[in-house]
Amino acid sequence: MSKKSSDVIALADTVSDLMYGVAGWMLVVLGVAGSVGAVGGAIQNPSSISIAAVLFLLSACFIAFGVFVNPQFRRRLNRRHSLTRFGEVQSVDRRVLSPNEGRSELCIECDTQMTRGVIRRYREEFAVAGVPVYTRSDGTNHYCPDCATADFAHDASERSQPPAVERS
Repeated sequence: MSKKSSDVIALADTVSDLMYGVAGWMLVVLGVAGSVGAVGGAIQNPSSISIAAVLFLLSACFIAFGVFVNPQFRRRLNRRHSLTRFGEVQSVDRRVLSPNEGRSELCIECDTQMTRGVIRRYREEFAVAGVPVYTRSDGTNHYCPDCATADFAHDASERSQPPAVERS
C-alpha cells in the first residue's frame, strides 16, 4: 500500500469523525431544545401534557442518538468503568505494537529501538457513574517483548504468592 493512499484514508477518517461530531452535537442541541420546549409547553398549557410528554420522549431519543453518533462521546463510553465509580479513576490499557504498523519506538525499560512489543497507555480520569468526564493526565509507555514478558512474569509471580504474615 502506498503512502499516498494511507494519507487519503486518514483524511477521510478525519472528515468522517468531524461530520459525525457535527451531526451528534446537532442532535444533542435539538434534543435539549425540544426538552425545554416540552417542559415550557406543559407549564404554559397544562391540558397539553400528553403532547409535551411525547415531545419530551422524542427529545430524549435525539439526545441519546446524538451521544451515540458523536465520536468523542463514543470513545468516552468505550472507556467507561463500573456504574458505581465516582471521582478519580486510574486505568491502564495495553495493546500490541506490531511490525506492520511501520513505526519504531524506544523501550522505556532497556532503551532499545523496537518495531514490536507492548504499548501501555495510562490515564487518570474523573468519572461520573463510571463515564469519564475529564482526563487529568494520560501517557504511553512502550516495552520491547523481553521487558514486557519479564514484567508480566514478575506481576504474575507477585499475584500467585500469598501475602507475607508478620509473626511476633
